Amino acid sequence: MTTNFILVSDDNYTKNLGICTYSVLHNMCPAVEHVRIFIMDCGITEENKAKLRRQAARFDNAEMIFFPISAMLDEVTPKEDARWHRAIYGRLFFPRLMEQYPDIDRLLYLDCDVIVDGSLTELFEMNMDGKVIAGVADSSDRERKAALDIPPESPYINSGVLVIDTARWNALDVSQRTIDYINRIPEELLLPDQDAINYILQGQIKVLPPDYNLMWMLTDRDIPKLLRNIPHLAYTEEEVRHALHHGKIYHYAAHDMWSFDGITPIHARRFIKYHNLSDWRGEKRKFQNLRHFFTWLIFTFKRMATGDFWKD
Repeated sequence: MTTNFILVSDDNYTKNLGICTYSVLHNMCPAVEHVRIFIMDCGITEENKAKLRRQAARFDNAEMIFFPISAMLDEVTPKEDARWHRAIYGRLFFPRLMEQYPDIDRLLYLDCDVIVDGSLTELFEMNMDGKVIAGVADSSDRERKAALDIPPESPYINSGVLVIDTARWNALDVSQRTIDYINRIPEELLLPDQDAINYILQGQIKVLPPDYNLMWMLTDRDIPKLLRNIPHLAYTEEEVRHALHHGKIYHYAAHDMWSFDGITPIHARRFIKYHNLSDWRGEKRKFQNLRHFFTWLIFTFKRMATGDFWKD
């Protein structure tokens, strides 16, 4: 079996990319015959590409391929918001990559700020039930669906982890329709690419368990409290509890995984594990500013006081 992963990065996120791709290789190479990681390259230096290739070369059955897309990104009108780098639209251009690799029938897209902590072969083997993509329901799904006029019964998923049926995606011309939608109303989209993908693919989305995109907001050990704070969460208490103990993909959404600015210990331990194994183990983590340091300190003392810091 060949498993195909796709990630997007510019040079600023190379450290994240290094840890993320190492976690993929560490868990997938022993489980399958061949692992291909495609990097949609938004301006990574040759030095950093060489380092990423050297890391991948530690695994005999791994291949890392860079596909330059900086010029393609000009086709998308970005939202005028400093929080979003235009690289977020990079995943939309994978059909052009497939012109060179037509054998790809299923892709697993990952944001650079995720860490894989287990084999994901089941995502490549599962029945997609005729859907175009699969992903984990976002905790803000109710609000975003209302804002985008998406029917309540249609899922709204977090786009940080996407299983993609490439044939169905291309048959429905999803990339171009999504780009056209973003260009038409860029300022109305809170989460531009995520909002657009969910809007375009109404009725074409399969929902995965939270195990496959465990975001920090779902890692509170006090699950009844968690459910009170997110009253419209798409998952049951049992599903969240299972994910806490059997998570496969950990997402550091809205946090800097290198500074630990308030992320939970369950995420911090995964970062430390793969950071120490990767070729980026010499890079020291540091806090971006004093606010992040004090936030981390408060979270740490709170977790230690409740005993949660030591649990997994």
